[in-house]
Amino acid sequence: MAPLSTDFWKFAATAEVPQLGPGPRPDVMERAPLEILVDRFSADHDLSSESAVLLRAVLLLYHDHHDPAHDLVQDLSNQDGALIHAVVHRREPDYWNAKYWFRRVDMHPVYLALGRRLPSLTPSGEHQPLVRKLTLPGAFDPFAFVDLAEQMERQSEDNPTVRWLRQIQHAEFEELVSHLLTS
Repeated sequence: MAPLSTDFWKFAATAEVPQLGPGPRPDVMERAPLEILVDRFSADHDLSSESAVLLRAVLLLYHDHHDPAHDLVQDLSNQDGALIHAVVHRREPDYWNAKYWFRRVDMHPVYLALGRRLPSLTPSGEHQPLVRKLTLPGAFDPFAFVDLAEQMERQSEDNPTVRWLRQIQHAEFEELVSHLLTS
C-alpha cells in the first residue's frame, strides 16, 4: 500500500471489515465526523476536488453510509465513479444494478491489483475453486464476485466463505483508495 493510503486507513479503518450487505456494523463512525476527517485529509494532501469527492464516497460507503455515498457518485460518468456506484449497489444489495454499473467500468486498475492480491487472501486450498472463478486471466472478475455475494446473501456472517468474501471486499476498498490517491 502506498504511504498516503496508509495514512488514510489510520483514520478510516474499522475493527470489523464491511459486510457484503448493507450493514451497519457496530464500530462505524457517524457521517459528520467522517466528513470532517476526509475533508482535512483531502486539504492536507492537496487532493483535487474530484479525488476528494470520490474518496469521500468510498469512506462513507466503507462506514455503511450508502445513501450519501450513492448521492456523491450517481451523476459521475468516469470509471472511478462507476466503480464506486457499482459497489454501492452490490452492498445494498441490488445485484442487477451493480452489474449494470460494473459494465460501465471496463478494465479498471483495481481489478488487476485485486487479481494479483487474491492468492495472498486465500490461505487455504478450500477456496481455490472460487479463486479461479473470481479471476480472469490476471484480473479480478467483479461479475463473479457479485454472483458469489448473491449466493451467500442468506448465509451466516460466521460462514467461512462469507468471511473470505468480506476480506476480498476490504481489499477492493484498499486498492480503490490506493488508486484514487495515486491517480
